[in-house]
Amino acid sequence: MGLGAIDPNELVRRAHDGCADSFGELARRFRPRLLNLLRNRMGAPHFDAEDIVQESLVRAFQHLDRFDHRYRFSTWLYTIAIRLARDHARSQRRRPRHVALDEADCDFREPDASQRTEHQDAVDNLWQAARRVLSDAQYTAMWLRYGEDMSAVEVAQVMRKTRIGVRVLLHRSRSILIKAIARRDSANPAHGRQEREGG
Repeated sequence: MGLGAIDPNELVRRAHDGCADSFGELARRFRPRLLNLLRNRMGAPHFDAEDIVQESLVRAFQHLDRFDHRYRFSTWLYTIAIRLARDHARSQRRRPRHVALDEADCDFREPDASQRTEHQDAVDNLWQAARRVLSDAQYTAMWLRYGEDMSAVEVAQVMRKTRIGVRVLLHRSRSILIKAIARRDSANPAHGRQEREGG
């Protein structure tokens, strides 16, 4: 059985026992997902997100002995990445930030976007809307819950909030997003009609 078919927690165990290829497989699986979250959550340049993801993976590798196998590896790794992202954001607040319009509006789609299904495009558009109207915490909670399919308990662990706090955050985030989409569609009826008709 190849490494690609092995459960992440088993890969952690093997990596802890000295199998470098096992941690390489973990990095291959989680790097793109972490990049996607951090780019959208932070609105940071590509290299900043890359640096944070790399540092997150390095720290995870260095501290494999601290991983609690009762939980999912993804929850632990995301916790590391979110903490590093917060530290990065604090340091960035001390210096002026200039964002070009094309950087702020980019959607980070894969190169073969023309081949994507209409459903996937609709999902992408939804996340783009979420990035525009939600706070960092709201977007992060939504992404972890629905993008990464984490439970509310796991989201609470990553974000260091109570489960009730996460549920409230998710409820408010959904309400804000629904209202924003409704406003957009009422301002541009053709756009809303086109999405509903699948065109």
